[in-house]
Amino acid sequence: MRPDTLRILNLLQLLSEIGIGIGYLLGLIPFVYLWSSAWVIPLVFVSLVLALLTRNGTTNMTIINVVLSFLSYIPVVGYAFRAAGIVISWINIRAITNGRSRGAY
Repeated sequence: MRPDTLRILNLLQLLSEIGIGIGYLLGLIPFVYLWSSAWVIPLVFVSLVLALLTRNGTTNMTIINVVLSFLSYIPVVGYAFRAAGIVISWINIRAITNGRSRGAY
């Protein structure tokens, strides 16, 4: 894959991870996850496809984030899954930005 294509795909994944993190963060407010999940769940699948295409080392964490997005619907316990989703999104953001600074693509 061409370097400029990888750069654009990584930028799209970075933006989707930021959106996922914001959705999880808003989901910590009671009952707001029912609203924010309308974009969190589609974005985790977009991020998964982009991670598979770019092979930037975030695939495993993104798969975990897909599972956490559905487990976040569980009442009360869902807060722990949302907090874990925030951490995983942060890890993915760091991995993507570190890959950009190293010039890995």
